[in-house]
Amino acid sequence: MERLLIQHCGVDHCAYLRGRSLHNVRIERLWRDVRKDSLESYRQIFTYLGNTGLLDMENEIHRSCLFLVFQPRIQASLDRTRDAWNHHKVRTARNKTPIAMFELSRETAIRRGYWTGDMGDDLNTAADPLYGYDGEAPLPPITEQHGEPEIVSQEPVGIDAEREADICVNDDDELRGVQELMPDFDFGRNDENWGIDVYCEAVLLLKSRM
Repeated sequence: MERLLIQHCGVDHCAYLRGRSLHNVRIERLWRDVRKDSLESYRQIFTYLGNTGLLDMENEIHRSCLFLVFQPRIQASLDRTRDAWNHHKVRTARNKTPIAMFELSRETAIRRGYWTGDMGDDLNTAADPLYGYDGEAPLPPITEQHGEPEIVSQEPVGIDAEREADICVNDDDELRGVQELMPDFDFGRNDENWGIDVYCEAVLLLKSRM
């Protein structure tokens, strides 16, 4: 990865960090905050719905309504957490915010002539299962290969494989069909109950229209 980044960005870009894992503390703290501030409430909601019999992930109606009601809410929560993180002051960076650190480093790179303007690949490109794999790339030196375990992905690929692995997901056709059956239903309405009431109403209405 180090060699790839140097080849892509140049030596002066400093696009990577080499060091012990203690340098991961900041990002590990971020993951903790994301779960605590954005995801934990919804985990508890889904657990509650499952325990009370209001949610059965084998049920297509339940799955579709769950996604349409809660996906926008979860995304909005993640957006708020992102904005809070990007604007919080980092003590070890002289109280600069992450946005300020990025802009300052970008300006420095532009001034020194190694800013490429390349912000990375788009989402569709990066979603390719073989993204980042180069079958013709030379292997690293044998000293760097020693002791490194071969990592074989166990993640199912495709909706059918995910369902076979008991990972229940919605496909686009299911969601599109639900939206066509409920064109006037406001999935994003604020029910002052974390979306639970909206979800239950959506399930009952969809059952009546199928």
